[in-house]
Amino acid sequence: MMKLTLSTPHHALQYLAKGPLTRPNNFMMIPQVAPFGYPQGVDPNKCTLLTAFSTERDQWMRSKCINIHDHKSPVYELTNKYDGRRAVAKNFFMLLDSYRHHPEAKSLGPDGQPCEFDTRGLLQRAHIVANWPVYIGKESDRHWEEGEDLRLLDFKTIEYRRRGNAVADDEQLARIAKVPKREFMRRGINQHTLEKICRRGPVRVSKLTSCLKVLEEYELENKYQSNVASMPRITK
Repeated sequence: MMKLTLSTPHHALQYLAKGPLTRPNNFMMIPQVAPFGYPQGVDPNKCTLLTAFSTERDQWMRSKCINIHDHKSPVYELTNKYDGRRAVAKNFFMLLDSYRHHPEAKSLGPDGQPCEFDTRGLLQRAHIVANWPVYIGKESDRHWEEGEDLRLLDFKTIEYRRRGNAVADDEQLARIAKVPKREFMRRGINQHTLEKICRRGPVRVSKLTSCLKVLEEYELENKYQSNVASMPRITK
């Protein structure tokens, strides 16, 4: 359980489901749900359960919880065994097991592959190739120091990206590589723009969109010609 204090009405109105359970200036608790312990039909990314504060630890599993991301949230109960209706609360044994089966994400195994939970032996150094840097803001929030603020659960790092620029992904580059460059230029795509896209360089969104539109037109024409060529000819 994680303790939470509703210090202002702002939290209760903006972040919590409206109801008698979430009155301002009240103490609440947030049960930690196991990774695969969410009720059926609930999105784990939009499910944060909230319940009334209690100092009686033996009564915590009988808590009545609501989802703060759903203003019409039903009442959920906690359980130790998943049944699809109740949420499985994370316990101390699950925490210890996660340390035991946690893979080393920063290193590679002896075979050069990413580490698994059962990897053994001398680990290798993982090399990271940054195709295009993304500038971000602070990776922490001042509310973490103050504590007991529900906005901590929704904290996201600010990303500073170039406005109006985009980079083609691997699937788009693979499709572009199958088309002769002259086909793009014949349809109005600049040669330097096409070369920059193939180098994974950032270009304007409108230029990348035009290039992908030409790519789809060429693929449709090529598919149509292939279908026509494969049709049996009717002779008299």
